[in-house]
Amino acid sequence: MRPAMTANGSLVAVFGATGYTGHLIAHELRRHGVPLLLAGRDSGKLEALAAQLGGAETLVARVGDQASLDALASRARVLINCVGPFVDLGEPVVRAAIAAGAHYVDTTGEQPFLQAMLVHDTWAQRQRVAVIPALAFEIALSDCGAALAAAGLDEIDEVCVTYVTRFHASQGSKRTALRLLQGDGFAYVDRQWVTELPARRSVFVDLPRPVGRVAALSFPSAEVMTIPRHIAARTVRTYMSVPVLAARLLSSTAPLVDGLARSPLARLGAWALGSGTEGPDEATRRRDVFHVAVDARGRRRGKPAAQRIVIRGRDPYGLTAAISRQGALLLLNGGRRASGMLSPAMAFDPRRFLDGLATEGVTYEPLPLD
Repeated sequence: MRPAMTANGSLVAVFGATGYTGHLIAHELRRHGVPLLLAGRDSGKLEALAAQLGGAETLVARVGDQASLDALASRARVLINCVGPFVDLGEPVVRAAIAAGAHYVDTTGEQPFLQAMLVHDTWAQRQRVAVIPALAFEIALSDCGAALAAAGLDEIDEVCVTYVTRFHASQGSKRTALRLLQGDGFAYVDRQWVTELPARRSVFVDLPRPVGRVAALSFPSAEVMTIPRHIAARTVRTYMSVPVLAARLLSSTAPLVDGLARSPLARLGAWALGSGTEGPDEATRRRDVFHVAVDARGRRRGKPAAQRIVIRGRDPYGLTAAISRQGALLLLNGGRRASGMLSPAMAFDPRRFLDGLATEGVTYEPLPLD
């Protein structure tokens, strides 16, 4: 799919292009022939990246400099934001994109940011732009999977997302995870968002071989914010697999875990992580595999019914770059389904979006669910 010319041209801007995720996204877009605008704080690093890519436009922009953000958004048709934590730094970029009539994409998984950005839904609709936070490995796959799992159910009591991953996180991801643990997490219960401690609930999930039965703990992932916007579920929760002993220990000591996350020890941990943007190398990334189980339970024609979609793949960071690239190309070529503040499954046809990632090794299938 080649980019089409539109009102703001066909440039895709990557803000934070010299960071770990931004660098991967920039290379992925160039591999697909997408005209690029690389943006960030350091002109030297931007020029070096542009040279690696065989040439690209560059622009110095900073979150604290609104004029530079406005200039960035005015030159882009799609603006991909890779500058986090988004709860601290994301809104000025969202506002600049909407004001300029540019589509906005980011890679966040931060619940508070997604919740806060809903205030801009009507404005984005008036501007006829799509604002799609969480277009990344975490959230995009499961949000689309939830739409498929819920299809055909007349009533939906619960949607549960369980991640089973072997994953080497970047420094930025570690800092964001620590930051999320220091705030209030959310679950969606009885059709409203409620605060809930991480690791408050534990479950066992049975998956096909080679995974088998896994223990998983609840954690505050952003599907809790995205899925209720397009599926009329009563409850939505997200889980992460952990060793069985860890699940038992952490679920019984959730208040202690929460207290430690908010204590001076957590600040020491943030200091130890530093401010770097390093992440796993390509060989390590490709050894990282994942399974995501998306379960929908409810009723069909008055009888209990349940459906599961299992999504499999590898290299979450490389896949995030491919997901962002696919979203950008669909936006450039009129492939979105709506305007406004959108989840991935609201913005794009869920099945088509997942099918488009088959070349990246992503597979999915429906499985029986008791």
